[in-house]
Parts: sequence; structure tokens; C-alpha cells
Amino acid sequence: LQIRPIVDSKEQFNENLNELPKEDLLMRTNYALGQGIASEIFDIVYVSGDNFNATQNQLCAYEIDKINKQLTQEGRNYVLIGPGRWGSSDPWLGIPVRWPNIASARLIVETSLNKYQIDPSQGTHFFQNLTSFGVHYYTIPHAQDERNFLDLDFLNGIEPLYEDKYLKHYRFDEAMVVKTDGKKGVGILTKAGGN
Repeated sequence: LQIRPIVDSKEQFNENLNELPKEDLLMRTNYALGQGIASEIFDIVYVSGDNFNATQNQLCAYEIDKINKQLTQEGRNYVLIGPGRWGSSDPWLGIPVRWPNIASARLIVETSLNKYQIDPSQGTHFFQNLTSFGVHYYTIPHAQDERNFLDLDFLNGIEPLYEDKYLKHYRFDEAMVVKTDGKKGVGILTKAGGN
């Protein structure tokens, strides 16, 4: 039997996260886990769907680990976005990272692609570790709408700080803000400079 602490944040929201203007947000989801606000986030590490290949998930995990180490040394938190189950021991289901590989991520987002739609990994030991450290965890479904979206047009319009075949690392001059209402299961990430 393993016992892990569960985050018990008393932070309540006076605003309805589903009513915030879409143009101010990089993402919104009704599949959010966690509670509270994470601010002072200037970086996004994104596993792009453009060249995604599940056979390369182990390589992606290695590259994410390198970026995480660099960001940790710089004292920077970040948002991690990519397809499939994060932390899966089966690299065909997602990118097989472990907690030390992503320890500076404050928001982890599972996305899906047209030919790569995996059930969310909520309930695993990996997920329990994340929640015990106060990491917000979102799922963006393949069928996006006003309440469940990731603004890829916005991201694709920005020059990445670093890019390889599978990953893009974005850095912004102004901070992004994560807000998660765990009771309602709603989460948002503002665009840089938003609040």
C-alpha cells in the first residue's frame, strides 16, 4: 500500500473560467485536475503533432529531460504539452517521462491527434505524484470547442526559442497564468501577459 499526500487547496475562484474571453486564452478545458493558480510561467515545451511518431516517444522523453534540466537550473517553471499519456510505461501510449524528467512543469497537458487518441492517464501513480506536488493536469480532447481548446494558431505564429523535429520550446517576455477550479474540473492558461 502506498499513501501519497493529496493537495487540499482552499483557494476559491470568484470568476467563472468558462466565461473568460477565448481570445485571451491559450487553452481552456473542462477536463482539468488540480486546484489554484500558478503564475510566473514564461516557457512552454510543446511536442508538436506535425511530425509526431509514437516510435519516437522515448527520444522525446530524453529531449524533454534535457530541457527540464536546463529550466530547473535557471529556476524556471513551464507548461508541458503533448499527445498521449504522459508518464506511461508503454511508449506506444505516450511519452514515457518520469517525475525527475519534468519536475519544473507546473501544468501538464495531454492532447490527442487524429490518429493518436489515447484515454487520459488520470488515476495512475504518475498522476498521484503530480497532484501531490501541486502540478495542474489538463486533457484537451481531439474534438475542440469553445470550452475545450488549445490555440495552436497562436503558438505556431511565434518563433520558438528552440526547435527540433519533434519539440518546440517557447519563451515569452510576459508571464502566463494557469487557473484551475478543481471542483468544476475547469482549467485555463492565459496568453502571455494575461491574468
